[in-house]
Amino acid sequence: MKIAVKVPPSPFRLLKERYFGEETRDPRVARAALARLSARLPADVAPVVGEAVAALIDYQDPDYALLYLDRIERYLGPAGIMLPSLAELARLLAARMQYEDPIRIAQLKLAEAGGATAVPDPASIDRIEQFRWDDIIRTLPSAAVASALNAFRRLRLGRLLGRSLKLRFSSTGRFRLLRLKGLAALRITRPFSERFKTERTWVERWLHMVDRSLVKHPEAAADIVRSAELIAGHGDAYHQGLAEWSVIIDGLVKPACDGTLKLPDLAAAIREVRRAADGEVGPRRLRAMIDARSRLQALTVQGE
Repeated sequence: MKIAVKVPPSPFRLLKERYFGEETRDPRVARAALARLSARLPADVAPVVGEAVAALIDYQDPDYALLYLDRIERYLGPAGIMLPSLAELARLLAARMQYEDPIRIAQLKLAEAGGATAVPDPASIDRIEQFRWDDIIRTLPSAAVASALNAFRRLRLGRLLGRSLKLRFSSTGRFRLLRLKGLAALRITRPFSERFKTERTWVERWLHMVDRSLVKHPEAAADIVRSAELIAGHGDAYHQGLAEWSVIIDGLVKPACDGTLKLPDLAAAIREVRRAADGEVGPRRLRAMIDARSRLQALTVQGE
């Protein structure tokens, strides 16, 4: 499902650093920006942000870490911190920006094997993960994704897009280790992928709803920040979590901020919907959340 939200353009500085010279993409640029921002961060937030910057440089590159810092900085003002749960937002934002694609799993497995200097280890344990076909295809650039999806549909294989494919990540042999290093090296192509654009849109919408809640329903801001916990992992679990998050945002948060849904306590409503899914798994979990949301909306209508 496509999310209709306007994504702000990349700052010119980030574009310049990406396309005009290696020197400006040096990790020291991101670390210098972190040092400047850390002076304005509370004591409990600065360590979280510092760890996130190091992790995001490793995950992608210094530009990506700078984007993270730009996103954190928007919650700092002349009067100090506006968001009480900034440390939690910083942690969850870093986690969401390190989404799991095959390249990420290859990076983790390679780091486990010894990184760039890794040598084949016959005793190492292979890592086997399941990724959906549509997620694998969306690691390609947008034009290639459109062509691939059209090919699947022309061949009447559209039903396979939501099915899983097992991928093996191994460092047991020379060829397997070379393949692992090659896949991990594909991180340089990640920013041009359809999945990267989708994830950026998702994160911006999450932050946008946090921003709106600070104005309309400040008591619910922390719960909207925590809603990002629903989306994690990859494959079916990822898509299930995204569907659950959409139930909360599209069914409660957005209507409440728009004024079309009058909830006396948005934070309590969010917690009730999430609590309704406790103990449930798979489609039953999503159905429980939808049912809880519908009950809240019905009670709201009756109250009017």
